[in-house]
Amino acid sequence: MQAAFFVGKREFDLCDVRNPSCPVNGIIVKVNACAICGTDLKIINNVDQKMEGREARKMKLPRITGHEFSGTIIEVGKDVQGFVVGENVVVAASVPCMQCTMCQSSYYEMCDHLMVVGYDCDGGFAEQFVVDGKVLDSQCVVKVGEVDDLDPFALSEPLSCAINCYDLNPIRKGDNVIVLGAGPLGCFLVDLARFYGAGKTIITDISPEQTRLAEICNPDWAINDYGESLIEKILDITKGNGAELVITACPSSNAQQDAIFLAKKRGSVNFFGGLPRDRSTVNIDTNLIHYRELSVRGTHGSRPKQVEKAIELIRNGQLDMEKYITHRFPLREINRAFEQAQRGNRLKILVKP
Repeated sequence: MQAAFFVGKREFDLCDVRNPSCPVNGIIVKVNACAICGTDLKIINNVDQKMEGREARKMKLPRITGHEFSGTIIEVGKDVQGFVVGENVVVAASVPCMQCTMCQSSYYEMCDHLMVVGYDCDGGFAEQFVVDGKVLDSQCVVKVGEVDDLDPFALSEPLSCAINCYDLNPIRKGDNVIVLGAGPLGCFLVDLARFYGAGKTIITDISPEQTRLAEICNPDWAINDYGESLIEKILDITKGNGAELVITACPSSNAQQDAIFLAKKRGSVNFFGGLPRDRSTVNIDTNLIHYRELSVRGTHGSRPKQVEKAIELIRNGQLDMEKYITHRFPLREINRAFEQAQRGNRLKILVKP
């Protein structure tokens, strides 16, 4: 089979390798499509990129990256029950240990020993993906069912992260939602806000091109601005009140600072997008949090049940993920795909083995 290996350079080595053997307690998935994520871009730009958590670790190289993918089961281990050849599936990227305190409380994305597909083990930029017993036992293989097109389901994993955001910060019907950052996840968050009954939605970005692309998620306002000017525009739109929920969907400390000013009294701020590890300290006026009784929290990853919910929303046509796919590349052109991703002016890019 063909597989794209990250070896520490700012490009992938495309190799022909022997087809994997199926574990007796695992399955093999033929990858249909694997989407490029912002984490993938961080990885190729910095081989020392470390995962979140108290125990930072480096990726072991070479590694097949990619964690947003859909595929079809082509082989099932003899000790596996509940899965058959021909079933369409998505693999949840965050694999919990199921044993630690967090897992025992069902906070699987907060697992103390979290394994991340495409980082701690090989991922989806290959023709085949091996699912071992640990991944199966963690309930991270989620069935899609019979569908005409598997491509949109490659976006189930990032959509599940947006679902986690609203599980942590539920909105009531009519609440206003502001999303700072108009990348794919920012758009997903606006789409979900409308699905959950938001009143008005505002999406912003510092890039004119990205702001224009974000109009596809049908926000009430798409604003290309930042800083004091952005705050002034949004406060004018909201009659000086701000929004019940403000989400930062970009790796920007300035956005996190702006978010505190844009939240309505007793509103919520969610730091959805993480910051670069060496620039994650932010100066914030905590008196705004204190006197306005704001709630501030973060969102990190998702759990398998939220991947199931994402699949359900896509399969039932409640959210249209196809519209966010702006480019498709064959696996042999994966370096071109990443060049396009680096240039911007795109939403989701699929690599199709």
